[in-house]
Amino acid sequence: MRKIGILGGSFNPIHYGHLILAENVRKEAGLDRVIIMPAYASPFKLNKKTVSPEHRFRMVSLAVEGNEGLVASDFESSSGRVSYTIDTMRMLEKKFGKECELFFITGADSILEIERWREPAELLGRYSFLVGGRPGYRDAELAEFAEYLRREYRSDVRIIDIPKADISSTEIRRRNMAGRSIRYLTPDSVVDYIRRNGLYTK
Repeated sequence: MRKIGILGGSFNPIHYGHLILAENVRKEAGLDRVIIMPAYASPFKLNKKTVSPEHRFRMVSLAVEGNEGLVASDFESSSGRVSYTIDTMRMLEKKFGKECELFFITGADSILEIERWREPAELLGRYSFLVGGRPGYRDAELAEFAEYLRREYRSDVRIIDIPKADISSTEIRRRNMAGRSIRYLTPDSVVDYIRRNGLYTK
């Protein structure tokens, strides 16, 4: 059975923290590939300014070039509607069929908020979750919450030990807007794309 991981988010823009999470979870969990899927619009960021879904998908595509284990998808970004994880996972389950096991990949900050997501009981009970650590969150706190999810929702939640890169999309946007360097925070191809297209300048 093929094992496919799904890593969703705004990716505004994608950075090395996202890529470290995707690659390390892929290797540690024995996934065949990880699909990185920028949202058309996140339900928790509807009032926040983001660059177009097309730009964000293109940056993800550039970031994963050369790594056959990571794939960019415009499944959500081209949908024209708010992206809910439960809807996406249901559709992907139908698309890939029973010969494929799906895993949703997320960071510690997101998993701690998962009960605020749409239909969390079905989401947690039906799909497996692979969680990577994030700077600022204690290992014991994350482990305790994962155990709660297993007990409350009978969820398959696994914590993956990954290198912690303290990088954020917010930081990249702020630095670029201020005319500061963003190199080595995101791949050079993404840096070049941001500059060529005048993104994150105001």
